[in-house]
Amino acid sequence: MASCQYIDSIILFGDSITQAWSAGSLAQRMNEYYLRRLDVINRGFGGYNTDNALPAFESVFATRDEREAGRAQAARLITIWFGANDAVVEGGWQYVPLDRFKANLETLVERVRNPDSRWFSPQTRIVLMACPPVVVEDRHAAQIAKWKEFGSQGKHPWPDRNPENTKKYAMAAVEVGKKLGVPTLDVYHALCDAAGSEEQDELARFLYDGLHLNSEGYEVVFEGLKKLILDQWPEMDPETLPMPMPYWADIDRANPDTSFTTALADARAYEAKKIERPKDEL
Repeated sequence: MASCQYIDSIILFGDSITQAWSAGSLAQRMNEYYLRRLDVINRGFGGYNTDNALPAFESVFATRDEREAGRAQAARLITIWFGANDAVVEGGWQYVPLDRFKANLETLVERVRNPDSRWFSPQTRIVLMACPPVVVEDRHAAQIAKWKEFGSQGKHPWPDRNPENTKKYAMAAVEVGKKLGVPTLDVYHALCDAAGSEEQDELARFLYDGLHLNSEGYEVVFEGLKKLILDQWPEMDPETLPMPMPYWADIDRANPDTSFTTALADARAYEAKKIERPKDEL
């Protein structure tokens, strides 16, 4: 078991678009970016919507009691990225009505921010993320290909997304962020801006199957998230975050133990001095 006292974390919480660990994915890029400064914990769950996210959160995010007892890492930041599955066409089992989707996002945020919550964590910065656009023709083609791969069993796949509905859910996430004062990354428009339009053919180059991002799409998301974090919380810049374990050339060969205790103490002192109450908590 890894020690929870060594280093704090960033939690990426979402659906399969968060879950991806492929080269160039958000999780891979964030891990590389915060290497040896913070643990980046991937808690993406393929197929999940915000109804599923509510019970999942209870296992994913440590309670205040667990953290105060030293049994869990502190989370410096959590990203909450849902909507791609909530936005399926009504009738699909993953579908979540728009108003409930917004209420679920608010509940997730308040679980972190509300002092009466078991998961209250005032040191945790929160970022909401809007779902990306969908390319319907490519999505449906991928559904059919997978159906055939598994022997064409069951009903023939039907187009379960449409661009207009997906945009509504993306904008709903942005709306919730504004309402609650939570920094929000508008992934939908970031990709449209990168594509030069909202046209399906233009957006297709960012999505390998019409729904899930490829490396080029994740690059747009990562750059946007990185800018948001540094703009909102400059103290989260990995260039200034100290490493809890010393750089190898800084280890005192005559007294290495001191180098390790000093590095950890310096990291904790930096945290105490620099990590003020998050802006979205003010």
